[in-house]
Amino acid sequence: MSGSDNYKDNNLLNRTLYSNKDELDPNEPIDLSNCEKEPIHIPGMIQPHGILLAVLSEPPYSIVQCSANSSMFLGKETEELIGMPLADLIGQESMQELLERNLSANVTSELQYMSMKIRTEEVETHLFGIAHLSEGLIVLELEPEQEHEEQITGTDFRWIHTFFSRVKHTKSRYEASQVVAEQVKEMLGYDRVMIYEFDEQWNGKVIAEAKEADLEPFFGHHYPASDIPRQARELYLRNWLRTIVDVNYSPVPIVPTVQPLTSKPLNLSLSVLRSVSPMHIEYLQNMGVQATVTISLIHDNELWGLITCHHYSPKYVPHRIRNLCNFLGAFFSSELVQRQQLDDYQDEIKLRQAASRIVQIFIGNTSSRRVVAELDREEESLLSLMNASGAVISYQNEFLSYGDTPSPEQVRELAGWLSSQSQDYTYHSSKLSAEYPPAIKYKEIASGVLYLSMDQRHQDYIIWFRPEVIQIVDWAGDPSKAVVKEDDGYRLSPRKSFEKWREVVESTSYPWLNKELNILPELKSVVRMQTENQFRQVEEQALQNARILRENEHRYLQLMELSPVGFFTVTNGKIIYSNSKAAEQLGYESTKDLIGRDFLDHVAAASKERFSHKIGELDQDNNSLGTGKSYFNHASGDSLLLEYTLASVMHGGEPSIMVLIHQGISGSDKKEYVEMTDQLKNYLVTDSLTGLSICSVFDRELSEEWEACIETECSLALLTIDIDNFRTYNLTHGLKNGDLCLQWVADVLRVMGEREEYSASICRTSGGKFRLRLKDTTQEDAVRLAEEIRQGVEALNIPVYSSYTSFDHEWLTVSIGVAVIVPDVSVHPDTLFEQAEASLRAAKSQGKNNVTIL
Repeated sequence: MSGSDNYKDNNLLNRTLYSNKDELDPNEPIDLSNCEKEPIHIPGMIQPHGILLAVLSEPPYSIVQCSANSSMFLGKETEELIGMPLADLIGQESMQELLERNLSANVTSELQYMSMKIRTEEVETHLFGIAHLSEGLIVLELEPEQEHEEQITGTDFRWIHTFFSRVKHTKSRYEASQVVAEQVKEMLGYDRVMIYEFDEQWNGKVIAEAKEADLEPFFGHHYPASDIPRQARELYLRNWLRTIVDVNYSPVPIVPTVQPLTSKPLNLSLSVLRSVSPMHIEYLQNMGVQATVTISLIHDNELWGLITCHHYSPKYVPHRIRNLCNFLGAFFSSELVQRQQLDDYQDEIKLRQAASRIVQIFIGNTSSRRVVAELDREEESLLSLMNASGAVISYQNEFLSYGDTPSPEQVRELAGWLSSQSQDYTYHSSKLSAEYPPAIKYKEIASGVLYLSMDQRHQDYIIWFRPEVIQIVDWAGDPSKAVVKEDDGYRLSPRKSFEKWREVVESTSYPWLNKELNILPELKSVVRMQTENQFRQVEEQALQNARILRENEHRYLQLMELSPVGFFTVTNGKIIYSNSKAAEQLGYESTKDLIGRDFLDHVAAASKERFSHKIGELDQDNNSLGTGKSYFNHASGDSLLLEYTLASVMHGGEPSIMVLIHQGISGSDKKEYVEMTDQLKNYLVTDSLTGLSICSVFDRELSEEWEACIETECSLALLTIDIDNFRTYNLTHGLKNGDLCLQWVADVLRVMGEREEYSASICRTSGGKFRLRLKDTTQEDAVRLAEEIRQGVEALNIPVYSSYTSFDHEWLTVSIGVAVIVPDVSVHPDTLFEQAEASLRAAKSQGKNNVTIL
């Protein structure tokens, strides 16, 4: 059993004991406010039903510490034993056997057991010894050997056979737990045996109980985590069986208190006689319990429960039976956990199969329409996958809701919070409103939440919901009532009342199980797929941009080669291209005389500053042309006054300047220069692929029209057009056909939008998105134009897929968002863009191929 991922105390099951800084001062009284720091592994005392000796682990193997009850068992006072070689007490034969044993132990199952005969002056005493190493000393604990202690009787075989057989034939973990409780009760002869299981916060619950008929049942009761403090749970990981023979015992001190090697109290972590915390004794006395045996239930070095045995009168249990119970408890723990893991594994296989179907819906379809259709068919699988009562999916602007869920607005707000809380794209809680207070409004349907983002930006996601389950928890007494009044005031104390106390737990759902959380990596493959698609999309866009740049460069080069006026291309100040006309105008025989030289070397000194200023202006607005007159240096040494035009272009992937020069002598030359300038300007402000205006020019003109509309109080409309499934079309048909598709859609926009009644301005923004601007229009007219465009694109009958049957057509369509605003000085032009984009998202969410105005 392990704690929740969200549980704050990550060291809850720290395998090491506390360091000195964590322990209490020995003189500080212990109560519930500090009991978790009580150094219970070094009490300096033992229980009186045995004797403890601490012996040097090297020759002469002398006794350095001894419990003060030595005379009762050995007939020798502690003063006689301290300093005595152990062999003088137990005999050379037993000493040799002890030294041949492996005394290094990490857990009690590794302790060494042996029988010993110790001869005192009067009689030979048979003792049962348990030995281990502790911080350089051999700790030898001795108890009186019971009759037939070493023998495995027929009863023992019957117990083992019955135990194995009954447990193997049980059908559930609770049935198996009940069998174990009954078997251990028979073996120990105790009044009550309980199987106690920890939850994620270390509260305990009795899941099985065998008891005497006249005792009040504790089955189903919960016990708060404070009943078994943290350091006690840590010791249960090492000391697998603990017994108290009589809770009213008087602790026996160890003499001397500190051991010689560490100058600290003897570490009794693995001691079977170790004295028990006074707090625990008081706790048991409050319950009326007189003797106990506690067996740890451990799997994979994790404590998940206890077998807790109570007797209402003092009772000593021989080592043979204690060890047999410990062995059977270890078998039961392993058997139960493995059986649970097998059940979970089989369930997990089924869940993974269902998860794989969900994943394939997203991975196997490039059309969001098909994703939505298949998700609708898999609604039952989607909910049962996580045993949820509701789920929502946000995918490519689609918002899908299944079962019982909060409202879309509440879900979107919750999704924003979940994305901020998520780790590795996931988050889960069964107490949502305790962590996210706004969820209290819908706790009845969403007290449990499991979030999975399907992309890195958390725009696509799945959220599963579980309803509130009002739980009735029966506690063994009110866990909060630990304050008692005494003559000198109040103090924290172990609970005195163990009568059933009922708590109603609200705003919680059933917890998310490991087998459900274990399939999240399978579902996260959608995130990987989305990320890969995004990378592919970026690469495709880069390829498309590079192709457009090459086409632009090709256009520029064609313009320069065919031009009757002089052309230069300048990159980083160097001439990298010149046509023959330019060389001729500057008096050079060949363009080779110009390539590679600084362009400003050909500008006369008196004109360089002004010419450089013109180039700088292009950096501020690279869609405009810079024009003027300047003196240039002729190859003969003379100065030449020429008209020039500057344009910012891309050449070879680098920002460059294109320069046109003209002498202006004849009318025909002047005309050609003007035509070349106009053509270059047109190249700068139009998209080479579609011939539409480029986005920056469109936006600048919109801002200018916005200001004009403020003065004239006329409206301005913006249509945002997006080709549905354009990425799918590109993947299916290739980028070249994708370019052709863009040109077809652009043609529809021109035909529809540039008619006299609309006179629209149009641009392509990126990919398959366009904008269309109308001035002085109504909402009705804007929507009518949008609908004509939608129908016009649909009428092109462009198939999304390259292969299809006559029964499975899916034509390329567009979704259009419309916004119409009468500009005002208090409203920013960005508002028009935002409203158009919001309308487009709404159109997409309605199934695409739609026109929407908000």
